[in-house]
Formats: sequence, structure tokens, C-alpha cells
Amino acid sequence: MTPRSHQIQEIHKMLGQLFIFLFLISPSHSCLLSDKKAEETLVPYGEPFFVRCPLEPPKSNNSYNITWFINGSNTEISTNLQARIHQNSNYLKFFPARLEDSGFYLCVYRDTKECRQEVLEVNVFQNDNGLCYKEEALYTYRHFRDKSLVIECPFVTEYVDAATAQFHWFKECQPLNMTTDKYLITNQLLSITDVIPQDNGHYTCVTSFIHNGTNYNISRSIANTIQELPLTANLKPNILYPTDNFIDAELGTSVTVTCAALLSRNLDLIWRYNDSFISDYSDDGRVIDGILQYEAVKDGEKVECRNITFSSVKEEDYGLRFYCYADSISAYSQAFFILKRPGPNLQGLLIAIFVTAAFLIISTIIIIKLFKVDLVLWYRSSCFSHPHQNDGKMYDAYIMYPKNAIGNSAYDMDLFVLKLLPEVLEKQCAYKLFIFGRDDLPGQAIADLVDEAISQSRRLIIVLGQVSNESNLGVDFEQKIAMYDALIRNEIKVILIEMEKITDCTFMPESIKYIRQKQGVVRWKGTFTEASLSPNTRFWKNIRYRMPPAPRHSDKDLDYISTEN
Repeated sequence: MTPRSHQIQEIHKMLGQLFIFLFLISPSHSCLLSDKKAEETLVPYGEPFFVRCPLEPPKSNNSYNITWFINGSNTEISTNLQARIHQNSNYLKFFPARLEDSGFYLCVYRDTKECRQEVLEVNVFQNDNGLCYKEEALYTYRHFRDKSLVIECPFVTEYVDAATAQFHWFKECQPLNMTTDKYLITNQLLSITDVIPQDNGHYTCVTSFIHNGTNYNISRSIANTIQELPLTANLKPNILYPTDNFIDAELGTSVTVTCAALLSRNLDLIWRYNDSFISDYSDDGRVIDGILQYEAVKDGEKVECRNITFSSVKEEDYGLRFYCYADSISAYSQAFFILKRPGPNLQGLLIAIFVTAAFLIISTIIIIKLFKVDLVLWYRSSCFSHPHQNDGKMYDAYIMYPKNAIGNSAYDMDLFVLKLLPEVLEKQCAYKLFIFGRDDLPGQAIADLVDEAISQSRRLIIVLGQVSNESNLGVDFEQKIAMYDALIRNEIKVILIEMEKITDCTFMPESIKYIRQKQGVVRWKGTFTEASLSPNTRFWKNIRYRMPPAPRHSDKDLDYISTEN
């Protein structure tokens, strides 16, 4: 660069800084100015060049306007497409760029909600003396040594169609020998085979561009560096997630999936769909590719992460494979996930079933506890019951009661044992009872008679009342025989009936106390009236429950009194 050119550039920088100051204090502009440092764009002298406004909105926003200003002027840059410098949509275009174009330019963005502005620095350069490039303006490519490599002519697709344009390649400003198999040009790509260290160097690509009937050259120069592969280059990256799995996603909801891989040298994570970048998957911008993060740690090793976000899941997203590529120099790994509709929420159903089952079980237990007696009696009277009466025994119950009571107690005891028990259990329920003093015959040996009657009975009913001494319960031998069968031989079940609540158990035999404590008693609370003769009162139901099943015809053939006590 000549001293004069250098002076011109310094003057332009000073004017640009002055321009920014004047623009900020101008009352005609109230837009928010970005606090970022002015972005510098290097523009080759004598070539067309496009500068893109970085404030361009998303594709979905069509109601906006971008305006360009130059060097402190409040006058917009021309929109005339024939002008050498003009603005066209989001671009500031130079046809071609000249040294005096260097300076600061202002890009102003306005829409219905906001106004923003940003300053860009344009620096038009000339190539170094005797070279086809400028060292400070080189694009840099770094490759690890492999059998082949590809170099791209950068940032030319905005000017020409790479599929139809013709590209020429130079190395150290000398044309490449395209007659050999070492080089191959495909669109804007240069492929080099049989790579050797001598393939390092400066490469330049040149193509033609026609504007308003004028032919321009577009050139890009690249510093290509080849490095030796590290020892771990061929190791495949370890992707921790996804794991080729399905992910539940409700229609219309937002879903974020993280690709996580153990961090290795020069690892790059990329989300793709059908061999394309994920940004090309949807036109409405609802699928967003996140930025690389290095925050997670696993077993002391750093994990590299990159998110993909579906702001609103649509029907067409289901069943597709979205791949995460982990590229590490010459080796890569890939893993995918598939969005699917979530299945039915069985958790709520299972909870409902469990609660219902628990409620039914508890209710059943309570019902059985409260109505156990009624249920057993109903079952015995149903067709499912099979009473076992063929056990060879003659009596359903042997009645034992105090025979030496005096006064009203004696009268009530005799009335209950000799009148009520036979009336209900024998006449109405078809049981057969043995009552000593009623069913024995004169002249029989009492001990043998009692022993035989008890052994021929299925139950032993002991009627208790308030007694003044233990002898009042019954004759001593009768008690001993009964207790022997009930407690020792365990061949007969005992039913205790209290005519009234007994509070003083001092004179009660120990055997009776034991049975009373073990199985409880049935307490008579009724009165000696016609209602007390009904087998459907609570007292008689409890007695019938403890008795063996009665013959089934008893419930049909006998006339019950249904009045409850």
C-alpha cells in the first residue's frame, strides 16, 4: 500500500468517528444504537462487494424497513440499482468498491414496534505488492492431515450460482495444474487428493460476475494449513444422549432435547435432519438449534452440550429421526431421537384403581365385621350351604345353668332356660337341646347321663347369673365333666350366656373365667315378652351364629316372629 493510500484510510477513520458522534447527538434520530464495537468488513479493491445489515429480523417478520447512511450524512444511500453504491433490501452493495469508500456506515432497522441502528466499518484494501492477496484479509482453513481435503471458495453464493459459475484456482498466485488427478473442482469446492505437507500455502479462487452489462471478478484468498492428526483422532466421540430413543411430546407443547457428548479435542456437535442442518427443517423458525455449552461434568470429564428446541410440536414432527452428529476430526458418531405422542396416563388410572380397591377392601372388612352374624346366617339359609349333621351326635346343645339360685333370679333363670330357649331354638329353629332336669329319666345314673349327654352334644351352652358362691353354677360333677370336654378334650364348643352383667367374678370358677375371657359372652338384654321370642333379634342371631347350622327347612316351615327387640 502506498503512503498516500494509508493517509486516505486514516482520514476516513477519523471522519467515520466524527460521523458517529454527530449522528448520536442529532435530534432527528431516536433509534437505539447498539453498544457493540463497530464490525469491520474487509472489501477487495475493484471488486463488487455486498455488506449485510446484521439487524435483519426473522423470516416471519415482513413489516420492517432497513435504511443505510454514510459518513455522518442524514441522507439515505441511493436505492437506484444503477448507482455504483446503492442499498438493496438488507444489503449495501458496491459496484465496484474503491479506496475512498472506506469508512463507517449506519444500518437503521425499523418496524411497528422498535427502531435500532448499528455502525459497520468498511475497509477497502489493495493486495500486497506483487501478490494476488492481502495477508491481513486472508480466510484461514485448518485441516488435519488425511488422504484428501476440500477447500471452499468462501462467501460467493450471494453473488453467483455455484452450480453454473466457473471457478479458477491459484496457489501462491499461480494457476493450479488441473490436468492431473490431484485437483478436482466441484462448484465452489476444490478437492485435493494424496495430501502432502507441500499442500500448505495460499490458495485463491476467482469467478466472474456480471452486473448491468459489466463483467467483474470476484476473488477470495485462503491460507490453508495442514496439521498432523493427534493420536486420538480416530477415536469415535462418545455421545451420552440421545440414545436412539423415543421422547413423549404433546401436540402444541414446547420440547427441548439436549445432545450431550464427552468433550474431546476439536469436537463439534451438530443437529441434522435428512442430511441437512436443522435450521432448514422448518420455515417458520419454530425449531431452533442452540449454542454449544460446556457446563456439565461427568466423572471428572467435561461434557459438551447442544440443544434443539421445538417451540410448538406439530403433527408432522412425529415419527421422524432427528440426528445429533458429534464430529471429532476424522471420526464421528451419531445418535437420534424420535418424537411420539405420549401414551395414556396410567399413573392416574392406577392410583384410581388402587384407591378404589383399597376402599372396597376396607368397606368389605367393615361390612363383614358389622354384619358377620347376618352374613353367616344368610349363607346357612342359602342353597350354597351344606349343613353337616351326619356327625353321629344326638343333641345340638347341652344346657348348663345354676340350679340353686333363689328369689327372682331363680325364677328368671328357670323361665329363660326352660321356656325361652326351647321355644326359640327348638320350636322355631329346629335345634335339639338337652336340659338336665327336663330330658333325663328317673333312675338313671346322673354322672353317666351327664357324660353321655355332653358327649352327644355339638355345643355346650352355659347360662350365667349373679351367684353368691361357686356351687350355684351347677352340680360339681356336671361342671367338671363339661369343662373337661370343653378344655381338655376340646371336642365341644362353649357358648356363654349372661342373664345380666356380672361385675363380681370372685366366685366364678377359673375354667369359666378362662372361657369368658377367651371368647366373650352373649348377654341377655331382653324382656320376657312375645317380642323376645323372635329368632331375628340381635340376641338370638348371636346365639344362632354360635350354634351349628340348623336344618334348612327350619327357616321355611316355621312361623317366625319378625319384631326386633
